[in-house]
Amino acid sequence: MKWLFAIIYHPLMIIFIPVIFLLPFMVYDDIKNALVYEIPTSNTVLSVLGFFTFWVYLAMKSDFLGKPYRKMTILLPLLQMALYTSTALALAGIVVNKWADQGLFSKGWAITLGILVFVIVRLCMSILYREYPLVQQEDNR
Repeated sequence: MKWLFAIIYHPLMIIFIPVIFLLPFMVYDDIKNALVYEIPTSNTVLSVLGFFTFWVYLAMKSDFLGKPYRKMTILLPLLQMALYTSTALALAGIVVNKWADQGLFSKGWAITLGILVFVIVRLCMSILYREYPLVQQEDNR
């Protein structure tokens, strides 16, 4: 059964990997369009992001499915960072869309709050990688 799932999983991941790397640029373009044209954009990014995150999670937790991605040691951490950056930008996009849709605050405040949300998510990512580093250091004592 796991071979059947792997036959479906790996071709999809080959398609998903470039899309995950391009996702932060696509989300940034949505934010830029909302700021320039003052029209809210769709918030489907978070659902797509959740779908991609699930597939990367499967590669991280399953020894069988994650074997090819562990051979390229930088791939899984790079995918994680792209997903965290996309999440931060998507949350900042929600703040900007609130401004564009409902006018809850001024454009300057929307940009400031969006940057603040982005910085908070990046700080959380830094704390996560400080507690659980990508490369384990060996003690040579």
